[in-house]
Amino acid sequence: MTAVLAIAYNTVREALSRRVVLLFLFGALVLIVLSPLFSFLSPREELTLLKSLGLGVIQLASMFICIVMGISLIPAEIERRTIYTVLSKPVQRYEFVLGKFLGGILTMLFNILFMGIVFFVVVAWRGTPKQALDLWKGFLMIFFQMSILVSLAIFFSVFLTPFVNFFMSLGVYIIGTLSSVTESLMKGENRTIIQKGIGAVLHYLLPNFGNFNIQNKIIHPETRIINEGVYYIQNIGYAILYIAVLLIIAVIIFDRREV
Repeated sequence: MTAVLAIAYNTVREALSRRVVLLFLFGALVLIVLSPLFSFLSPREELTLLKSLGLGVIQLASMFICIVMGISLIPAEIERRTIYTVLSKPVQRYEFVLGKFLGGILTMLFNILFMGIVFFVVVAWRGTPKQALDLWKGFLMIFFQMSILVSLAIFFSVFLTPFVNFFMSLGVYIIGTLSSVTESLMKGENRTIIQKGIGAVLHYLLPNFGNFNIQNKIIHPETRIINEGVYYIQNIGYAILYIAVLLIIAVIIFDRREV
């Protein structure tokens, strides 16, 4: 456990020092702070637009930060040959992978919290603190959604180059957010068996990122989620289970790989 925490600490420190990560973070913060300038409608419409824009910016920035960071967490160590120094110590390969994952989600958590606090202040200023409290549910779902994405990028990184990994992770994320489309492809009456098969594979095998998008509920409070507590528990449980499966497979592949 000590080795995992040490690797996670170094991962966070290196990730936060990367200019590209800071660039995405800074750009998102600028858009969040300036978002009230884009609102010139009625107070209700202004707050709706503000929430929609802010949550979208946080999700989009977090997605790019996760992918850009995740695709290089392991390959960078191999390229710099620092992995030989790490593995020459009493550090198992599974501890190395878990440490990288833990460092990745901690870095991502820091970025989401930083952007979330700024956005919370902006919404509380333009609306009311009570209207801003619901935003934390969105931040929670974005965190678990991005945790899956980090684990996915790490999974691909043990056998793909960073260039290929970038497009694979991005592609899976895009398809995973279109759960309604893959479900329609799977259950459509006019679909062929092949199309339904492809739809079923995409819908059940790829991570269902679309389930974590609750922006509509937050932006429009009149929209209700039946059994809200069950909804959050199911999605968080799904995220933990999917992450565990990805990391187990990643550890198995990495353990058999020559570095």
